[in-house]
Amino acid sequence: MSKFAAVLFGFIVLGYVGVLIAGMLELMPWGLIGLVILFGFAFLFGWILKDRLGNKEDDHYDKNVKL
Repeated sequence: MSKFAAVLFGFIVLGYVGVLIAGMLELMPWGLIGLVILFGFAFLFGWILKDRLGNKEDDHYDKNVKL
């Protein structure tokens, strides 16, 4: 059930972001400010996700260290 919820949440987020982008494009040139901010956050999120997935030290800590 949790995978279904995650997929559903992902579709909702993608739809919401799509509506945000469409609204910002409608408000050009003022929407350009929001688009730059939105794509900046997307870039940072991707960078952090790539760093986390590629970090073997964090994986070792998660699997072997008990709090």
